[in-house]
Amino acid sequence: MKTQGKYGVTATAAAQILCEDVRNFSTRRRNILYLMHRYLVENGYYASAESLKSEGRLTDEYELCDNIDLDAMYLEYASFYNMKFGKYPKILKKVGAKIKVEMGGGKAHEKTPAKELPKKPPTTDASLANWHIGVGAATQALSNEQPLQIKKMETATESNGQDNACEIEHVHLGGDDVLFSSLEWQSLAELVKTSILQENIKIKWSDVCGNQRAIELIKEAVLTPIEFPQLFAHGLKPWRSLLLHGPPGSGKTLLAKALYSETQGQVTFFNITASIMVSKWRGESEKILRVLFHMAAKRAPSVIFFDEIESLTSKRDRATDHESSKRFKNELLQLLDGMEHSLNGVFVLASTNLPWDIDEAFLRRFEKKLLVQLPNAAERSCLINRLLGSSISLNPRLLEQLVEISDHFTGDEIRLACKEISMHRVRCATKIGDRSIGLLAKESPAAIEANVEKAFRQVRPLGQKLLAKHEQWQQENGS
Repeated sequence: MKTQGKYGVTATAAAQILCEDVRNFSTRRRNILYLMHRYLVENGYYASAESLKSEGRLTDEYELCDNIDLDAMYLEYASFYNMKFGKYPKILKKVGAKIKVEMGGGKAHEKTPAKELPKKPPTTDASLANWHIGVGAATQALSNEQPLQIKKMETATESNGQDNACEIEHVHLGGDDVLFSSLEWQSLAELVKTSILQENIKIKWSDVCGNQRAIELIKEAVLTPIEFPQLFAHGLKPWRSLLLHGPPGSGKTLLAKALYSETQGQVTFFNITASIMVSKWRGESEKILRVLFHMAAKRAPSVIFFDEIESLTSKRDRATDHESSKRFKNELLQLLDGMEHSLNGVFVLASTNLPWDIDEAFLRRFEKKLLVQLPNAAERSCLINRLLGSSISLNPRLLEQLVEISDHFTGDEIRLACKEISMHRVRCATKIGDRSIGLLAKESPAAIEANVEKAFRQVRPLGQKLLAKHEQWQQENGS
C-alpha cells in the first residue's frame, strides 16, 4: 500500500471538509445568519441582533473568523462585478406602484376591510397576510353587492386628484421580454452583446479562393431565405447548422468573415469564443448559452459563429470532465436540438481543426459537415498573382514554378510566403538607406526570382500532415 506524505491525508481531508461545508445548504444558511448578527451588533442594532440570535438559534459555540465580515464581502462582490461587466451592480430598485382596493358606496363602507375580518394568528409572511386581506375585501364586496373598484395608488408625484378607476399599470421590464426582467439576466445579456460584430470588414466572396461548395452552402442557409422568402413559405426550412473542418489556415475563419461582410446590415452576427461562454460561477455558463440563443432568435435573421468549437464540445465520456462542463454541454445540446422548432432564422456556423474530438451527439446536431479543401493549382496561381502582382513582375515560368512549390500549401501559408517576399524588399530598402521604389527596381531579375523561390521554400506546410486524416473523417462522417 502506497503511504501518504506527512501532510497528505490531513490536507486532503481538510479540503474535502471545507468543500462540503461550502456546498451544504444548512451550513451556508447558518454562516449567513452569523454574518448578519455581527453586522447588526457592529452598527448598533442591538435589539435586532438579539431577536435574530433568538429566532435563528445562534449559540456561542461558533464565532466568525477575523477576516470575514458582511461589508467586506459586499465590496468584493461589487469589485468583481465591475471587473467582469464594466459597471457596478444595482442592489436596490424602486418598488412599482401598488394596487389599492376601494369599496364603492356611501359612508357606511369607509371602514377598511381588514378591520371587519376576524382576527387571525399572526404570520411572519407579510405578503401572505396582504393576500388574505385582499381576498376578504373582495368577498365582503360581493356579499353587499357593491361594485369593486381597482385603481393605482396615488403617489407624491401624482396629485391630480382624479379617480382612475379600473386602471392597472404594467411595469416595463426593460428587456426583450420576461427573460430579461431580472438584473442578473440583463447583465448576462450585456455580456452577450459584446460578441455582436460591429467592425467594418471588407471581404467579398470573390476574395476567397476555392471552396465553392462551402460558399454555396452558406449562401443557401443565410442569403437565400432573405432574398427569396417565398421559397420557404410551405414548410421547407433552410440549413440551420454547418460545421467546417480542415487543416489550420485552410480558410474556415475567412469564410465566416466573408459571410459577415456580405450580410452586414442584414444579419446579426454573433462571434462566440470560450472567454465569453465559460464562467467560473456555478450555472452561469448555461445561462449565458440560453441568453445567446434567445437573443439570436429575437434578432433574427442571425448567425452564431463558434470558432474552434472543439474546445466547447469535446467528448462527454472523458473521466477528466468536470460536472460544470457536462452541464454546459447538455444545455448546448438541448438548444441546438430545439433550433428547428423554436429558433427560426438562426444559423449556427462552426469551425474546427479537430472534428474527431467532437462528441457524436454534437455532430448529429450539425445538418452539414464539410471539409474546407486546400487550394488547387489554378486557385494557388490566382492567389499568388493577387498577392504579388502589384509589387513583382511574375513571368509565366516563375509563376508556374511557385505554383509547383506551393503544392499542399494552405491559403494562409501562401500569404505568409508572399509576405516574406515583401518584407525582404523592405529590408533591402532599409539597408540601402533609401526607401524609394526606384532603388529596389535596380535589383536584377535573376536575384528577384531567387529571393521569391527562397521565400516559398522556407515555408513548411503543416496542412499536408492533417489533410489525409481530414479526408478520411469527411468520408466517414461528412454530409
